[in-house]
Amino acid sequence: MCGMKTALLASYEKDAALLSLGKSLTDAGWELLGSAGTAKYLSDNGVTCRDVAELVGPPILGHRVVTLSRELHAGLLATDADAAELKKLGVRRIDLVYVTLYPLEQAVANGGTPAEVIEKTDIGGPTLLRAAAKGGRLVLSSPAQLHEFGQRLAASAFDERYRIALAAAAERRVADYVATSASYWERRIA
Repeated sequence: MCGMKTALLASYEKDAALLSLGKSLTDAGWELLGSAGTAKYLSDNGVTCRDVAELVGPPILGHRVVTLSRELHAGLLATDADAAELKKLGVRRIDLVYVTLYPLEQAVANGGTPAEVIEKTDIGGPTLLRAAAKGGRLVLSSPAQLHEFGQRLAASAFDERYRIALAAAAERRVADYVATSASYWERRIA
């Protein structure tokens, strides 16, 4: 669509790290999209961020379905060869994803009930991380990555090795998250 880079932020934690990332990206000329809570937090703190609902419609099923949309995933998975189709669909390429997942591990560690564990099981976040990794996008899956990212953003130094390292970390984060869920449910039937 246009040359501006787009970042999609969906963070369970609404904290100084998220705010710093949002400010760094907007200062570097990026457009921000955010899940409802993330967009509100950033906007309330002076960082311009569009709610993804403006693109994909309002959340449904009690806010359980927000970022699971064709438009967002097309923006993450499209290759350069898909540019014309994206333009025809009115879908913007998404160049970066930052996701922190619901605290499933904490719910499990605290002996959560099945209802509590289900409530803390993130579906959209892992899906965004995997789509961004598969699409070769910059994919941030931990606040611990933000310091180095900020340095690289300032220098525009996103080489292939760095991108692959981020993708691998995102895939590992999702694998560990899903393993926690699987282990919890396996213990319930043992």
